[in-house]
Amino acid sequence: MVYSDFFEAFVPVFADLIDNKLPILAATENPVDQELLASIASDKQARIAFRYLAAPPISDDDLRTLAESTLSARALRTDVEQAERVREAVLNVIDPHRFPWVGADRSPSGREREIAIVASAVLVATQRVGTGRRTNAKREQEQRVKGLLSQIGFSEVGPRDIPLLEYGPEPGQFCGESKLGDSRADLVVRLRDRRYLAVECKVSNSAVNSFKRVNHEALGKARRWVSQFGTAAVVPAAVLSGVFSPPNLASAQEAGLFLFWSHRLGDLQAFIESCQPSTPARRRKG
Repeated sequence: MVYSDFFEAFVPVFADLIDNKLPILAATENPVDQELLASIASDKQARIAFRYLAAPPISDDDLRTLAESTLSARALRTDVEQAERVREAVLNVIDPHRFPWVGADRSPSGREREIAIVASAVLVATQRVGTGRRTNAKREQEQRVKGLLSQIGFSEVGPRDIPLLEYGPEPGQFCGESKLGDSRADLVVRLRDRRYLAVECKVSNSAVNSFKRVNHEALGKARRWVSQFGTAAVVPAAVLSGVFSPPNLASAQEAGLFLFWSHRLGDLQAFIESCQPSTPARRRKG
């Protein structure tokens, strides 16, 4: 079982963090142990466990932002101020329910230690399983869109970087995950009218989560594409599956994001087939 595999993998990681690393990190009256932080940053599982000390857990990107750090082992070894910011970013929001002894400046009891290890491993395992499910659902969604494109006569070409529009696929072609301008799109479709349809595939399991998926991620990319290439050249779109907040979707549409549902790909097909090259008007004789 995937959940159990993740749980069992992280129990010893949290045990080591709580027994050997957290006491040193929590001793804020002492200079920050840069070598210790560097070793955590360079170990994938230890780095995840470190972020999960917080309540709620901090993502890698958020920790970089909060601590103004690259989180590289080299930077943490050489820049004491950066190392201090990383330590403080997590310890300032450490979970008081899982780690009550830290705020009380004491050692944990045997029961507190056991509860903290189990609860923390459960948090990681739950998150990893959820992420895996979304990833699989997203991959299936992308395959369905690719299948539709092939069905209506578009041919797939290799992924590529598209810093300028001339580097993209030809009309009637599409490519998988590619960098359009400075942001990646799950699919880049060259419509027959020569415009680009930049597609993001989004899966959400809750209305709250839908804001991040659509309004933050997909719409954020859409704005960058339009800013770089203009509305005449790029049509930003998202194919959705799952639970989404109607007000969030309406807001995204008003901001210029085209939305399609994965269970109604006929709407996407109709849109793509409507994008035909203009026929020049005939000149009148005489």
